[in-house]
Amino acid sequence: MNDKSTKENASNLPADKIIATVVLWLDEQCPHERWDLSDEQMCVLLGGITVSTWNQWKETARINDSLQVDQETIDTLAMLVSIYKMIHLSSPTGFKYDFFKKPIDHPTFNGKSAREFMLENPSLDDFPLCQDSCRLICYYK
Repeated sequence: MNDKSTKENASNLPADKIIATVVLWLDEQCPHERWDLSDEQMCVLLGGITVSTWNQWKETARINDSLQVDQETIDTLAMLVSIYKMIHLSSPTGFKYDFFKKPIDHPTFNGKSAREFMLENPSLDDFPLCQDSCRLICYYK
């Protein structure tokens, strides 16, 4: 399936199904071999929700294949997916997860990894800075 048909199919899905898919995808990113995030750290990235809320979201998404959250959470989920995409495009082939966890030589990150930067700056206001910096790295690599 190409990117265009994937986008067209996604645009036809109800928002609550897309949200559920993103929540389950984020849960798959947590293990050590990927983003290496604990549930507590993922909760920080999701705006400081509780672990019980995170677990409830995952359970609801799995059981109902849908999830409703507030607009700020939707914006945060979208930003996390976008940051993943920029890191994926910026990283050397086969190293997208390492690139998320390794120090980045860029003024925004000040020698920290995208993971560290996001955990230290978990505000939705700071995520675009991470996204834009990853985008610049992507374009100038």
